[in-house]
Amino acid sequence: MLIRTRPEPARCALSGQGGYRETIDAPATVAVPRSAAPVTVSCSAPGYRQTVATLSASADGWVWGNSALVIVTGGVAFLGMAVDEATGSVWNYQPDFTVPLDEDKPRPLNLRQRGEAASTKLGE
Repeated sequence: MLIRTRPEPARCALSGQGGYRETIDAPATVAVPRSAAPVTVSCSAPGYRQTVATLSASADGWVWGNSALVIVTGGVAFLGMAVDEATGSVWNYQPDFTVPLDEDKPRPLNLRQRGEAASTKLGE
């Protein structure tokens, strides 16, 4: 799958189930194991705030096929369904995942001294 950031380039750390960890320079194409879902994607670039997003996998169409086979065969196909679930092969990721980064702008602080009615803004 292709992982992008807006803007590009950015450094992203991926982490997921089963100890999956990978660091990439986005944009990059990566092979994320299906069994790692959900995967946390944490990206940063100079001048932008670190942004964390979750890469989720959706169920493959075979999940419903396996479910129907379990019903039709009276449970005999349950083993195939259990193996697919255990190996993560029932899950698919979207082919393109984009993480939008927010610009790191200074934020003004309102300061007020005790006993004073007027406030002072810093950072503007």
